[in-house]
Amino acid sequence: MEKLTIVEKKSGNPSILQITGEIDAKTAPDLKLQLELLIGNGITNVILDFTSLTYISSAGIGVLSATLKYLKEKSGDLVLCNLSKEVKDTLDLMYFTKKVKVFPSVDGALANF
Repeated sequence: MEKLTIVEKKSGNPSILQITGEIDAKTAPDLKLQLELLIGNGITNVILDFTSLTYISSAGIGVLSATLKYLKEKSGDLVLCNLSKEVKDTLDLMYFTKKVKVFPSVDGALANF
């Protein structure tokens, strides 16, 4: 099992988090905590860069879904970029890509804001 690393690549609104490793039942709470810290500091727009994400489970998708819902209520957004085929396939299977915007690059995601 690979650990999860979260690095804030750009602070401000939108904030960019680079996610490395795996998001599963064990690591999803770490992602949730990091997102809650950002939101608690007034961030309403978040870009998650999944360039180095190798796996996401339903627990991870649950965290993303709850975060997306909360940010939308605050007139904000959560967007994803740089998804590997494996991660995109999992998100497609759970219909999450129907709810969230996905971009091929960080620049594309930034242009959304």
